[in-house]
Amino acid sequence: MKVNLELTNCYGINQLTKEINLIKSDTNNGVNSLYAPNGTLKTSLAKVFKDIESGNESKDLIFPDRECIRDIKVNDSYIESGQVMVIDSYNESYSSQQISTLLVNDELKQQYDSALKEVDDKRSALIRSISKLSGKQAKSIPEIICDAFNRPEKSLLDLLTEISQEDQPDYTQLSELKYGDLFNQKVIDLISTGSFNQDLEEYVDTYEKLISESTILSKTFNHQRAGDISKNLGESGFFTASHSVNLTIEGEKQEVDSKEKLNELLKTEQEKIIQNPELREKFGKVDEKLKTKDTQAFRDFITEHQDLLPEYKDISLLKRKVIIAYLQSQKTLWDDLVDTYKQNKAVVEEITAQARQQKTTWETVVDTFNKRFSVPFKLSIENQDEVILNSAAPAIKFDFDDGRGEIKQVKQSSLIEALSQGEKRALYILNILFEIEIRKQVTHPILLIIDDIADSFDYKNKYAIVEYLRDISKFENFHLLLLTHNFDFHRIISSRLGAKRNNRLMAIKSPGSIKIVKEKYQNDVFKAWKQELNTNESYLLASIPFARNIAEYCGHEDHFNTLTSLLHLKEDTRDIKISHLQEVYRNIFTDLSEIVILNGDERILDKILQYSDKFIAANNESPELECKVILAMAIRIKAEEFMIRGIADADFVNSITSNQTRVLFDRYVEDQLGDEETISLLDQVNLMTPENIHLNSFMYEPILDMSAHRLYQLYSDISQLPN
Repeated sequence: MKVNLELTNCYGINQLTKEINLIKSDTNNGVNSLYAPNGTLKTSLAKVFKDIESGNESKDLIFPDRECIRDIKVNDSYIESGQVMVIDSYNESYSSQQISTLLVNDELKQQYDSALKEVDDKRSALIRSISKLSGKQAKSIPEIICDAFNRPEKSLLDLLTEISQEDQPDYTQLSELKYGDLFNQKVIDLISTGSFNQDLEEYVDTYEKLISESTILSKTFNHQRAGDISKNLGESGFFTASHSVNLTIEGEKQEVDSKEKLNELLKTEQEKIIQNPELREKFGKVDEKLKTKDTQAFRDFITEHQDLLPEYKDISLLKRKVIIAYLQSQKTLWDDLVDTYKQNKAVVEEITAQARQQKTTWETVVDTFNKRFSVPFKLSIENQDEVILNSAAPAIKFDFDDGRGEIKQVKQSSLIEALSQGEKRALYILNILFEIEIRKQVTHPILLIIDDIADSFDYKNKYAIVEYLRDISKFENFHLLLLTHNFDFHRIISSRLGAKRNNRLMAIKSPGSIKIVKEKYQNDVFKAWKQELNTNESYLLASIPFARNIAEYCGHEDHFNTLTSLLHLKEDTRDIKISHLQEVYRNIFTDLSEIVILNGDERILDKILQYSDKFIAANNESPELECKVILAMAIRIKAEEFMIRGIADADFVNSITSNQTRVLFDRYVEDQLGDEETISLLDQVNLMTPENIHLNSFMYEPILDMSAHRLYQLYSDISQLPN
């Protein structure tokens, strides 16, 4: 994979053009590590790729009116969102969206999804139809159905299957009624009151008495059952086949030869009962209690459907009848759903049984985390089958061990409160592992942008991350670009992940643009300098702080004092020549016992100042490390020279044995020898130069991060102090 960057005005990146080579080979995993000092590039570049991953446009936050150009290509084609994954340095609220996906392997998941989708599609079709009939929103239909039969919502499909297998009367005439009209909550609450319930009882008793006295209807052959018979005879073609039925009306047989005539007789008989004066009086008492604003709509409804009023004696039963009526009116969809559910239920149960037994990707991730990361808790999951079947949230179990032999299970919220910042970051890494594992399953190349993922970790967990990155770098479809402002981590990554020389990069910022170049020193800066001490004077001068440390560690006291005199202004500083340095190096470095350094009569201090003046004139935005070290040495010596001249106390100066710059500064301030501006300038020397001079071959990040212009300005200001 090759990535070509063309960026302008993207989150502070003024202009950047770079081709990054992530091509893999038998001896190269294509890993690139980019070291970017603070404020240079890292966060901005990560945001650009995050925009691509999220499908968002990039911009300049501070100057939004500036035209932002984001032209990024992978192998000469514009990059797509699915080709990039950005791993932020840390996000405490981040939670992987892939956890439930990983709880079952692909083959079982596909079988399960296929079986369930067929059922779910038919379930949705039935729910939509009932929604239209009932006037209730589709999302509330499952709850309404299950509540009517006092069943949990998750058993909806089993409930629908059971009802379909029962012998139910035909309630389809109720399917024409809206659920909200039938079950006004204010009316239901009113019915439960004593006075209303008594009036309703009297109405029902009177109604049933009139039904029993009817010459056509009876308590068992009421208007509903009579209507069912009429409907069934009509739909079966009974009357069109020239058949007829005989009704006994007031003791006489009356032949009925059409559905219309039968319905008319039944309707007339029902109306006669409804219009009965005694029943109307009873209805009036009920009606009188339905005149409030909340019950007015139901009053209007029940006036048109007085025959339903007796049903309210048992509201729960009425609800079940209405639900069955809706289902009966959609019998084709209902039967189709039940048949499909019964067929696929066995398949789903078999898949679930297999899923409980199989080792999943989720378990692989957890095993990796538990084995590699040093944290006071272990992870496991309890409800794997529920996650697969019912889309439940994974119940991740945290077993906390404080090292005193007692293990306690805790919730994630409580765990986070108890963890250190580094341990919280480890928990964040767990979510990242899920995201990476799911992407192992895709076949197209993925660019992983890893933004200082190990920042603020202790060394044990930092190396655990490095080893994990090493593992995933070997996957053919993963191409790693690591961004860091920690030079130590940059070197570790480069070494452990086998980043080739051309893939070890460094960002250099200037006012107009940012450049990404090959990082010069690779693994060990002092090793690079040491190889050219006799041919490169800037390497020779910059190596003095390193050599001084080695002389101190190895007990070369005389050589240590000589080299100290090149970092602090001593009585012999101006007399030390290159030939003296040659002798020191021959004794300190056993492999350089015969080194010959040219221009032996030239003075070291003169060289330090000459090179510093040359660096100032060149005004390079990001000079090499050796340039900054030499500048820091020159700044300190010039500052000490100025303060010694002002203090004018040779005995005091000669008595200083350590921390000379600080001791001189304190005496200078105590004697009130300078104005506020001068004291502030000298204080900057104390702040900036120690870290740049007292360094070794393992820790030289501070001077790399420091802006060259700050050193240029400080050197110029110190040089302009009066003699």
